[in-house]
Amino acid sequence: MDLEQAAGTTTAFYTLHSCDGEIALSVAEILSSAVEDKTKSWQKLLSTRPTLSQRLTQQGLTNPMAIEEITWDDAMLLFLCSINTDEEGKPMSIGESLKRERFGRFPYGNGSLITYLIEFLRPNSRVKDANKIFSRMIELLQKLSTFNQLEDYSIARFSGGKGGMNILGFLNLDEVTELRRLSAGRNWSVASDEPLDGGVRDAIKHLLAMLRAAERIDSGIMHRAHM
Repeated sequence: MDLEQAAGTTTAFYTLHSCDGEIALSVAEILSSAVEDKTKSWQKLLSTRPTLSQRLTQQGLTNPMAIEEITWDDAMLLFLCSINTDEEGKPMSIGESLKRERFGRFPYGNGSLITYLIEFLRPNSRVKDANKIFSRMIELLQKLSTFNQLEDYSIARFSGGKGGMNILGFLNLDEVTELRRLSAGRNWSVASDEPLDGGVRDAIKHLLAMLRAAERIDSGIMHRAHM
C-alpha cells in the first residue's frame, strides 16, 4: 500500500463524464485566449452552436453572448458548456457504478489511475514501432491528466472552481477510440519497479471498461477530480 494512503490521507475521487470533446476544446481555447480575442471567438462559437446558447440560457444566463458578463469561473463554464446530460439535466458519468468506483480512487499516490499508468507504463520492445505507438498512448493519457490540449494555458485556470470543480482534461470521441485501441493492444509493458503487483494491468482493465462505455454512447470524456 502507498505510504500516503497508509497514513490515512484521503485522496481525491476521479470521475469521467460524458462530454462533447469538440465543444470542450473550443471553449478551453477561448477561455485561455487574450482578452481582445475572447469576445469575438465566443460569439462565433455560440452563433454556430445555437443549442449551446440555449443551454446557457437555461442555466440562468440572460445574455450568454456577452462572455464579459458571465461571472462563472472558467472551470464551471467549461464544464457546463461541454458536458452531456441525462433526461433530468444532470451530468452523465461514464460507466456503471462499480466500474466508476474502481476507476475513481486507485490505491496509490494521489489516487489517480491515469497518473499511475503514465508513471509505470513502458513501451513493449518486442513490438515494431513500439516507441512511437507508446508515445501516442502516453500523450492521450496526459490529455486526461495534465490538460495539455493547449500550448498556452495554466492548469489552475480550470481547477479550484465553484464547489471544488477541478477539470483535469478531456478527449473527443475519436481520441477515446484511439486510446481504447492502444490500451487493448500489445504495445505497452510494465515498469520493473512498479510498486503494486499487477497494478498497471488492473488499471488498464478499469480504463478500458470506461472507454468502451463512452464508445457505446458515442461520447467524448472529461476527467474531473473532487473530494
